[in-house]
Formats: sequence, structure tokens, C-alpha cells
Amino acid sequence: MRRALLIIACLLALPSTAGAAVDYGPISHQGLKSAGAAPTGLKLTLQIGLVANNSGIASAVKTYSDPTSSSYGKYPSLSTLASKYGAKSSVSNAVQSYFKSEGNSPQLDVTHLRVTVTVSIGKAQGIFGTKWNLYKTGTPNQYLALPVNTPKLPKGLSGNVDTIAGLRANVSHGASKVSSASVVKASPRRDGARVREKEYFGGTPTRTGTVAPNCLDTADPGVLTFGTGLFPNQIQTAYGIAPLHAAGLYGQGSRLAIVGEAPTPVADLNAYRSCFGLPGTALKVHNAGSIQPILESSLDAQTVALVAPQLSNLDLWVQNLDDNADDGDVDGFLEMIAAPIEAAGNGSPLPDVISISYGECEATVQPFTASRTLVERELAAAAALGITVVIASGDSGSSTCSRGVPASQLTSAEKAAQTSWPATSPYVLAVGGTNLTLNADNSIAATGAWNDTQYPAPYTQAAGGGGGLSILNSRPWWQPATSFSMGKRMVPDVAAFADPNPGYPIVCSTSVQSCGAGYRNGQSIAFVGGTSAAAPLVAGMIALWKQQARQAGLPKPGFVAPLLYAMRAKNPQAFVDITQGTNALFGGPCCTSLPGFDLTTGLGSPLANIVNSLLASRG
Repeated sequence: MRRALLIIACLLALPSTAGAAVDYGPISHQGLKSAGAAPTGLKLTLQIGLVANNSGIASAVKTYSDPTSSSYGKYPSLSTLASKYGAKSSVSNAVQSYFKSEGNSPQLDVTHLRVTVTVSIGKAQGIFGTKWNLYKTGTPNQYLALPVNTPKLPKGLSGNVDTIAGLRANVSHGASKVSSASVVKASPRRDGARVREKEYFGGTPTRTGTVAPNCLDTADPGVLTFGTGLFPNQIQTAYGIAPLHAAGLYGQGSRLAIVGEAPTPVADLNAYRSCFGLPGTALKVHNAGSIQPILESSLDAQTVALVAPQLSNLDLWVQNLDDNADDGDVDGFLEMIAAPIEAAGNGSPLPDVISISYGECEATVQPFTASRTLVERELAAAAALGITVVIASGDSGSSTCSRGVPASQLTSAEKAAQTSWPATSPYVLAVGGTNLTLNADNSIAATGAWNDTQYPAPYTQAAGGGGGLSILNSRPWWQPATSFSMGKRMVPDVAAFADPNPGYPIVCSTSVQSCGAGYRNGQSIAFVGGTSAAAPLVAGMIALWKQQARQAGLPKPGFVAPLLYAMRAKNPQAFVDITQGTNALFGGPCCTSLPGFDLTTGLGSPLANIVNSLLASRG
């Protein structure tokens, strides 16, 4: 899993009043050395939170997603949400009119919670009554553009906005950006005859179970001798997806959006479908431009196709993120998550499910309050519309801040227990990772928390499913008050197979970053894993459940997190309880698998067919 952002429930507070303070985020330059005036032509993309009924949105989420509510499933339309909870027209008009009078082109979002506008620093200095300077960060060629003094709101904005993100900018002089996929790759070996490895805490680092006939039997039979990869038919059987396919549930009528920082070649998804017998919906990629495809997006799209191949709509929305941003580019993530919702303003239907494979250490994004608030509001609006946003919980076990740091350079703070944002939002479904050992019929023989430090060489690596307690968010109403919660948001909510050993087989072109030479038509098979696989796997299941609810005339499942917790309490057999292993990569008390809910795998792994059968009873 790559990088992402963050969230804070307490910031979804009552609408601001004219006299309330405005949150500008971390704009202090205390302790930083000035490098002179910022270029006046430098552009700032401002995300402006309008005074609106955000507490009403939070209440609406509970009203419509609580399985015990008489209003369960009766989610409002986008226009109703905007008119009932969004900013009043007098507020949004005043803000837009002001920026138009300054020669800018503001855009009101479809929820009427936020205005986006791009202004030059020269313009911003006049609008906010302060100069902008460049400040040294301590990293060569890296600067921060910050306002010299606290901004002052002009008439038109004062009393109408409560949050402004984007007043600071990361400026690079001569530095290059390096981006990397957030999946975890396996290291397949051509071993000839394959011997089943020993099981470790529920997992086996090589393939178990039985692979169905597929194109590799003739196209590249050597791949099947690697002992690597659990193939589509195996995952479908293990998690109860195959019975739903047999009943005709392939996602028809459901809409699923993937958001990511780069595209995937559509030809790779088509080859995957052809190889494994999964014909279905064409993938539409938006805003890709000239961005190089990444393995992350290939994994997302192909895993969704494994579960729900015949969706009504399958979209990949691309938003390039700035890897050099000191906040993980929270503002870029805001645009990313908003893209499939904003598309409704142009006539596109809202998605039923959004799958996201990004995360950032909470401590990193904790200071960026303005950006986090706006992301949180976007996620809350999505939940209030009945959209389940599924987010991977991270691939660094219980030590999210250790991600990407060489083992020899890790500090005690980076090894400490930390969770990943935005998986810690109370308005998303956080998905963790497991390992998996299958019987010959592909039923689950054993499964545990994903933690590759528990494997012997050559499979050992510092990777595992994210989980723990949030430092930013309180326990939402739909989570149990466990003895270890301490009143905090607990992640993950559920978990599924994520272990790169043996991993998922993914069709991968030579044009895709991190892929090797192609064996056929410029394509090869890569074996990858991570919670970036588990998240789209669960997202696909949700698409099937929503299809079933529509066809059966049942209430819309909508934001499914509360429903899944209610099901687990009443019908624990709907989940595979994970009781083996830990996600602590560097020792320490967090976190160990326990019977029932825990901080390694949440409720456990959902069995798609059993959850489907319980939709009518809501648990």
C-alpha cells in the first residue's frame, strides 16, 4: 500500500458561525529560515470548506446505515444531500462571487460542502492580506511557501467559510519525483516439482489448493511450477464467491470505482479476464494523461474482476499524487476521492462502492487539520449517500510509520504502534490482511494474520497487515466497546488474503512500472499481494451484496460497516475468525489475533455467500 492521508471525527462539528476561528492548517513558519519572497506566479489550489450542516451529515449516516433503524437503507439522493446539509445558497454564492470578482474561476462541489479555486500567490497576497515567503525545510532543493502572517478573510469569505486548505505549498528546485507502486511482490522460483511448505501461524508461503484450467496451461506452463500464487478459482471458493457466481450474481447493476495515482493498461485486464474465464465489464480509465501505469492499479482492477466481473460500471479515476509533499499530499487525495462523486455533476451515476489502496502514517498527517477535515467531510458525505468506501489498512503491520524506511535506519518511533489514515476514518470500511492455507478443494484449511516476519527464508520480509488504535479518531458508534479500544477507532474492520507469499497472479505489461519482460504479447504474470489486494477483493463482494439486495427488493446496504458488525454479533459463522498470529513486525504488544474482534484482522474474513444470505435479516 502506498501513501495516503488522514481524518478526525471531532472536526465534523457544528456549522461555524461568523465569529468562529478558521482552520488554515499548519501555516506557521516558526523555527524555519526564510529564503526570501515566494514567486508571485506560483499557483495555490485552495480547498475551501463552507459553513454547512456537517453534523447533520454525520447523523444521517447513522440514521440510514444502522440496521436497527426504521430508516435503514433510505439514503438520500445527491441533490437532497446537497440541499439539506450543504451550504446555503447565500453562503456558496457569496464565496464564489468574491473569487470571480478577483478574476478567478471557483468551482462548487456537488455536495455543496466545498469550493475549489486556483489562485496565484500574487493574488492570494491581496486576498488574505499577507505576503508569502519561501522557507527552508532542511532538505536540499526543498522549500515551503507559507504566508508570513495569519491570513485575514475578506468580505464574502468571512462568516461563510470555516476551513481553508492549500495555503502552503511544497516547492522543489531541481529535485526529481520518484513514485513507486504500493503492492508487495513475491519472489517466485522455478523449482520443478513443488513440495508443500510447512504452515506458519495459519499461512503457507507457497501455493496450496488446486488451480483450475487456465490459459497458462498452454501459454506458459512453467509459471504454474513456481509454487506461487493463489488463482482466481481458489479465492472464489475460499471466500464463498463461487456460490454467488453459480447463482448468477456477477455484479450486474452495481457500480464500482477505483481511485488511484496512475492507470493500468486496459489490455492487461482484458488478458486477465480471457486467461481466467472472467468476461465482463470494460474498464474506463479517467484522467490518465501520460502517467505511467503502475502495478497497484493493475492489482486493483484485476482483483475486482475476480469477484464482480459483470459490473454495470467499472471506473478507474486517476489523480497523480506528490510523493515529495510532507503531508502525503492530503489535498491531492481529496481530489482523488472526490472524483467519482464529482462526476455525478456531469451525469454519471454515483458508484455503489469505492476502492482505495492508499494510506499514510497518522502521525505524519496529524498536523494537517484543514486538509484532513475536508477529506473527512467528503468521506462522510459518501457514507451518507450510501456509498461504501473501502480502504486498505496498510502493509507495515502495527508499525505504519516504518513503511519505506530501510531496516537499518528505523527509529524506535517508527517501529512503535501506529495506524494508517484514512483507513481510520469512521466513514470507511478498513480492510486488513491475512495469510491463507487451502485444502485440495480450495476450502480454507487455516488462516492467520498476515506477517511475513513469521516465515523462514527466503520468504521472510518486514510486511504485514495494518491494524491498531487510531490517534486521531474516536470509536464510532458501530464498533464494539472492547476492553482494548480505549475509546479509539479500531482498525481493521475486516481482513482477507493479502500475503505476497504466495500472492495473487496479475497480468503485467512491460509498460507497467515494476513489471519485468513480457513472455507473450509483451505481458507476463507477476505475483503480488498486500492489503491493496484485500481491499478490492472485499469491495467486489460488496458489489455482489448490493446486487442481491436490489434484485430481492431489500433495503439498500449502503455504507456496510455497521451491517457487518451487526451480522458478526448475531451470526459469527458469516466470518472466518482469525485466531492465529500477530501483525507486530518489530515485537511489542500490538497486535495479536484473538477469538472474535481484534486489532489484527477485525471481525475476520467475510464469507460472501453467507453474508449475502443474511441481508434480508440485517444480521
